[in-house]
Amino acid sequence: MKGFRLAVMTGERRTRFILLWMVFFVIILPAAVNAAEAAGSPPPVFSLDDVYRLTLERSESIKIAQNQLSVAAQDVDRAFSVLLPHLSAYGDYIRYEKETLIQPKSGQEIGVKLQQQFTVNGRELIVLDAAKDTIKQREFDLDAACEENLFIVATAYYDIVNTRSRVGIARENVARLTAHREAVRTRLRLEDVPKTAMLRTEAELSGACSELVQAENALSLALARLARMLEIPKPYDIVVPAPEDDIVVPDPMEKYVETAFERRPEIRSLALQVKLAGDNVDIMKSEYWPTLGLEVGFKRQDSDPSYLTEKENLYGAVSLNVTLFDWGYRGSTVSQEKLRRDSAKARLQAKSKEIALEVEQAYLTIASTRGMIAALKDKLRFSRADYEAVSLQFRVGQADSLDLIDSNTVLSNAARELSEARHTLALAKIRLERAQGIFLETVAARLENSGDG
Repeated sequence: MKGFRLAVMTGERRTRFILLWMVFFVIILPAAVNAAEAAGSPPPVFSLDDVYRLTLERSESIKIAQNQLSVAAQDVDRAFSVLLPHLSAYGDYIRYEKETLIQPKSGQEIGVKLQQQFTVNGRELIVLDAAKDTIKQREFDLDAACEENLFIVATAYYDIVNTRSRVGIARENVARLTAHREAVRTRLRLEDVPKTAMLRTEAELSGACSELVQAENALSLALARLARMLEIPKPYDIVVPAPEDDIVVPDPMEKYVETAFERRPEIRSLALQVKLAGDNVDIMKSEYWPTLGLEVGFKRQDSDPSYLTEKENLYGAVSLNVTLFDWGYRGSTVSQEKLRRDSAKARLQAKSKEIALEVEQAYLTIASTRGMIAALKDKLRFSRADYEAVSLQFRVGQADSLDLIDSNTVLSNAARELSEARHTLALAKIRLERAQGIFLETVAARLENSGDG
């Protein structure tokens, strides 16, 4: 008996041991391997094209504009349905308290009828045309939403590029000042420099470290902002594009303004809004016209007693209805629509002026920044050569610590100014495309080419 129990216990232990190893190999080991791979895998890297694609896929405002376009398409179906006759069926039953020679005890009626009602001046056709124009307006609104979101994420993308450049410049500045501090410390032990040189160097190094911390925080914030916009899991990285210092705007500014007036989706949407406001005036004026109604139908009647009614009938009816007096309701409504039309015209004029200013600002920014970049490149080259020369003079004792610190400050400022100028030029190029209304088309062609590649 004890041997049997021992054998059973040994079998249970063997089964439990096998189950534990199965759990380890099936669940624990793959999870550990995946975790190790995830920990060792590099973060995802996104290019500007990837950012554009994610924007078009995930932007909430773009989805809202797409829904508005779908609603406008449904409005066209609704407006078209008004032009078609409506078929309906009906039935009723009535029972009277008293029966007379001309009034039956009860009666019932069933039938179908085909009805059509329209305004004499063609109001329904005006509504249908307005609904079709609304679809075009919503298409322009969708393009405007796409361009706006693409520009926002492009700005965030280049902000990351700019802040990353600032972090690199700040690190180089810290490295140079750290090396200079060690040199000053060495010469201070030899009593070749006063103690004030060491204090000034420490102060400059502390300030450089503070600037580095600020730049790193700005970079983290820029990365978090783009990640929040596009729902990108952190950590991630981006592809730093090559700087475009030779952006050319060959045409005169008036040519770009004309293109903006022709292509900018906001202007085209407002122009359609003015037309729709005029259509609303015509729609409201149609209230003065009579309404014509047509009806044909078939009905079956029965009563108790049945000899008092006709069993089946086909019939047709025509009605004409016109409102003679409404206490000024129609006149006030038409006046309101005219004021809305005038407001739409004013918004169109104001938007045209605003867009013309956007084009001019982007155009002049590109023209001026190109010249600035050429000068800042020379400044950076001269500043770096000056720093190397002063650093050599300091090592041989022909320059003091303040000379080297001043030269380093000029070098850091030149690097930052060049980085900011390149950032401004890159955004000005995108802003000029958006101001003209061709930014979405440019991005679409770029994504198509990169997809083909």
